[in-house]
Amino acid sequence: MRRALARLQGWRSTSGRFVLLHLALSLACTLPILLFVYLQIDRVLIDDFARPLEFRQSNLEKHLAEGGLRGLKIAVDSRAARAHRDQTAILLVDPQGRKVAGNLRVWPQGLKAPQDWTPASLHREGEPAPEEFLVRTTRLSSGHRLLLGGLLDNRADVHRALLLALAAAFALAVPVGLLGSLAIVREMNRMVAAITRVAADVGAGDLRRRAETDGSSDPVDRLKISLNAMLDRIEALVGEHRVLTDALAHDLRSPLTRIHIQVARGQEAGAGADPTPRFQAIGQEVEYVLHILEGALEISRAEAGIGRGSFERLDLATMLRDLGEIYEPVARSAGVTIAVEAPARLELSGDRALLARALANLLDNALKYGASGGHVSLQALSAENEAHLCVADRAAGIPVDRRAEALRKFGRLDSARSTPGSGLGLTLVKAVASLHGGRLELEDNHPGLRARLTLPLGFQPSPSPSS
Repeated sequence: MRRALARLQGWRSTSGRFVLLHLALSLACTLPILLFVYLQIDRVLIDDFARPLEFRQSNLEKHLAEGGLRGLKIAVDSRAARAHRDQTAILLVDPQGRKVAGNLRVWPQGLKAPQDWTPASLHREGEPAPEEFLVRTTRLSSGHRLLLGGLLDNRADVHRALLLALAAAFALAVPVGLLGSLAIVREMNRMVAAITRVAADVGAGDLRRRAETDGSSDPVDRLKISLNAMLDRIEALVGEHRVLTDALAHDLRSPLTRIHIQVARGQEAGAGADPTPRFQAIGQEVEYVLHILEGALEISRAEAGIGRGSFERLDLATMLRDLGEIYEPVARSAGVTIAVEAPARLELSGDRALLARALANLLDNALKYGASGGHVSLQALSAENEAHLCVADRAAGIPVDRRAEALRKFGRLDSARSTPGSGLGLTLVKAVASLHGGRLELEDNHPGLRARLTLPLGFQPSPSPSS
């Protein structure tokens, strides 16, 4: 036990405070129980003493009813004569308080009449010292007062035994409560140590480390489940960050290399060469680099939940019709028709600019990779408290086993590598959907591809992190 106390590292530690709190609560529960037991046993003891006295009281009332005050006086004197044998205290006084009969000299001070059974200290005639009696007093219709009491000869012994037993129980409760609290603290420390080891391993770089759960669904098990979910998310974000870093390095290497080549050739060309074409080429490459960086930044901000502070009520149906009108000339020049199907209004809370950018990305992809189908449809509808925004084409589509690759940062399928792009369009749409509590799904359009953006109509965002 001494070693267990030493592990608490002083009573000011969390474990020490918990032990003291648990011990205090244990004692706070024990004391009322012990007091209740004491009072209940004393009440039972008083009831046992009062039972034979009730019979004597009724006997005296019978004599009063049959023989009046004279008959009652005879009964009191008779009871007083054998008082030492049945341990009785009895006294009858007139309305002025003068003794009529009994074995007490005077009426006890402070004792009222009538009064139900109550302990009182009385000094009987012929006894050397006062004794404790259980007493009841009665006031008769004539004004006389009658006192009847029975000796509580063993009540003090019972009280002493009770107090000794209760003190022993209380003394036992202290070490039991202390040992119980130490056992609980030890178990708590064991569970905390398991979580601490996981956190230490993750901090050391092992992102695959997880806390073992037992399926009990108790608070500690739920904490471990939440911790594992957080670690899964951290591992995924770190993995995405690694992929993003590698992809950025890969995708930026080519334009930066071309910029370097243009600068080197410009230096070799001499002062007489026209630099305009080279500046134009460099400007295009810089614009491409900025486009990649801007897309990656928007995705990172959306994935971090930044932007929810700018949410407002907006009409998705109107947004979809506006995009159809904006892209109609571009689609017509590519030989593609655009059909928009939307209700009169479809409102939700969201970031207008990000949702417009996401839908524009889906429409860009449909016109870029699905133009061969000759038709692109934009559809908005609501079902089961969700808004469904669909952009579909009638081209070749994406195989089911390649759709996850298409949603990955800088993920570009082989068929799209000859087309200008950064591979961030669908990733941005996915991040915007997550920011709004929704999801992005790629489906078959039979033929073609349907990109479905599902957003909850009643989504209430939590406060967004500061940017």
